[in-house]
Amino acid sequence: RPTYTPPAMKAATVSRQGGLIDDVVGMATDLPMPTRTPKSNEILIRVLACSLAPGDVRVLKGEADAFQKPKALPYVLGGDVCGVVLEADAKSRFKAGDVIVSMFHEVPFGGLAEFAIVREYASSLKPDALSAVEASTLPSSALTAMFGADHVRNGDRVLILGASGGVGTTLLQLARRAGASHITAATSTQPDLLKSLGADRVIDYTKVNWWEDPELVKNPVDLVFDLSAGTGA
Repeated sequence: RPTYTPPAMKAATVSRQGGLIDDVVGMATDLPMPTRTPKSNEILIRVLACSLAPGDVRVLKGEADAFQKPKALPYVLGGDVCGVVLEADAKSRFKAGDVIVSMFHEVPFGGLAEFAIVREYASSLKPDALSAVEASTLPSSALTAMFGADHVRNGDRVLILGASGGVGTTLLQLARRAGASHITAATSTQPDLLKSLGADRVIDYTKVNWWEDPELVKNPVDLVFDLSAGTGA
């Protein structure tokens, strides 16, 4: 009986952890296309876009091995994706042809490839208003921001450290929607973007210590979201 060999695909793979990205990340052209297990909550997609975040870098460097160590090397880089459903269980809420966004399962890997396996519980239909690239940036960052915004109460004064990243830019908007009366954003980049998203003030932490800012000393905040290692922000 002949053995089935999945079609080959292209993917960005990590040969070893640590070192310079150019030395450890390469393009593979002959990886077997992943196959899903029936009745397993798995979905096979054709990847349209994959976003990378600081968490992907930590895994690549080996800094998250205590809880996110790759099962084997080489591994396919990237976890948050947007793609077209090719195969799903018969009882899945998704069908072939649906465009979905998906967050990685436990360890961010497998996304930066032509095809990927995602989990139904961590997937949602792509919003029509967003491109595939835009949608792929949402799963991890937007979900984290939503958890943070749940703590914002009407009238709160909020400080967001490291506000120009994926979590920060989303959290800024959600905090405003939740009723924050004043939002201060600390960042080293893109102050105009943050103001356009709802920040009342933007502090450049490369020029001033935010904890010594006269306005914050005079009018303390109710909530601090630390997205950038505290005093290093």
